[in-house]
Amino acid sequence: MGRQVLTDQVFEAILAQLLDNEVPAGASLTIDRLARDFGVSITPVREALARLETTGMVRREALRGYRVAPAPTPAEVRDLLEARRMLEPELAARAVASAPPTLVADLERISADLDRAQAGGDAFADWRPYWNADEVFHRRIAEAVGSDAMLRMYLSTEGYTQRFRLLVHNQMSGEYTVEEHRKIVDAARHGSPEDARQAMLQHIDGITRRALELPMFASEGGSGQ
Repeated sequence: MGRQVLTDQVFEAILAQLLDNEVPAGASLTIDRLARDFGVSITPVREALARLETTGMVRREALRGYRVAPAPTPAEVRDLLEARRMLEPELAARAVASAPPTLVADLERISADLDRAQAGGDAFADWRPYWNADEVFHRRIAEAVGSDAMLRMYLSTEGYTQRFRLLVHNQMSGEYTVEEHRKIVDAARHGSPEDARQAMLQHIDGITRRALELPMFASEGGSGQ
């Protein structure tokens, strides 16, 4: 089995443990112990933990390995969503304006994947296809802009966005996101950059409103949305 496949499997296994609350915030994640538990060498474990670090789910401590990060505060969530509100509507408008030939077909396919996966379930694994589709949808729009600089700006937030998605994986999924994505696809299909901008803005505002109504984030003065 290839090293990348092993790394992907270890990444998914550790992620599932974190999101199903099998490992609490603040707990130590020892590379040697995880390698023994999964029956692999330390290399895929180290690579999987490095990937998790980019999402903010774990933190590396000098000379002490990795530790499970605490959940983001309401203020951190608001900051993330405000950053997305400033960036992603512009990306959507520019993507539609540049009109890559496969963009509409790609977004339609990804939206169909999202729709099929929205039933979810009780465990993180049941929601993984849904959140994967959501991640791919937004990244495809950023890629379609055709600007390395703007793509790098998007990717700089993607890890934190993915952490947010993962934390709310069984509480903020379903018909709202599916319908909001459809409006973005419709704007792309009609070739309207301004409609795409507004559809993405409404989507991010909807995420913000729903997120800050959750008990885990509904504090520190509300959303202001």
